[in-house]
Amino acid sequence: MLMQASSGLERLMAGNRDGVLKDSTVAQISAYLYYNANVIAKLTSNKQFQSMFSETIFNQIQKDFGEYIDAKARTSPRSLHHVYEWKKVGNKSARLFELNLMSQDGLSFKISTAFKPSRSLVPLSGGTKRRHTFINKASVMEAGMPLKISPRNATRLVFESDGETVFMPKGASVTVKRPGGPGVKNQYFLAHSRFFTGQLVNQSIKNSGFQRIFNAGMAKALSLPSGIKKVQYKFSPNLVRSQADSALASAFGGVL
Repeated sequence: MLMQASSGLERLMAGNRDGVLKDSTVAQISAYLYYNANVIAKLTSNKQFQSMFSETIFNQIQKDFGEYIDAKARTSPRSLHHVYEWKKVGNKSARLFELNLMSQDGLSFKISTAFKPSRSLVPLSGGTKRRHTFINKASVMEAGMPLKISPRNATRLVFESDGETVFMPKGASVTVKRPGGPGVKNQYFLAHSRFFTGQLVNQSIKNSGFQRIFNAGMAKALSLPSGIKKVQYKFSPNLVRSQADSALASAFGGVL
């Protein structure tokens, strides 16, 4: 709409050197307004600006969200131990969750979350000797899914329970109704919801410093090219549009 409104300035930019009165004022004011209108109108469709906008804000949200979950996990390890590698609750390098920046439309973008596979070996306990990796540790425990354990490389399961060694019948399996404990189910997504539906995400956006970067970039982009400042009786709309594109690329391209 802004571009359509500014198109009426193109005729005024053509100027008029006929007659006794030769005044460049109308043409120059029109060129000034036309240039600014093009910069502002093209901003949201500028790929460099879109990328900088989403990545700057996402990077800060990703940092703050990770630190938020780490802090909650250290204070409530029974609730969030499952989204970290074994015995590394609240450790940034041991997280089994991540945020992902989704595709965007203009200046709108989405953030999704996903669980990462566990790579560490399950600690030995209860007299067990065979090591294994619980790859889907985070997703299974978060969902509170019952876990069926069956012998794979042995004829029977042998484990300790309440200080006693239990020998299961040959081929029999054991079902763990609440892997991870009773306080684990849905706790990560509850913390995720609290972060993204409250003031924490808004504060994170402010912390990104995007407003400062945007203001500095816009001030640079809206700075009039020397050709428009120069006294002229006629301005080319194509040239002004090209100058607006170049200014946007210079102001927002490769800043971060």
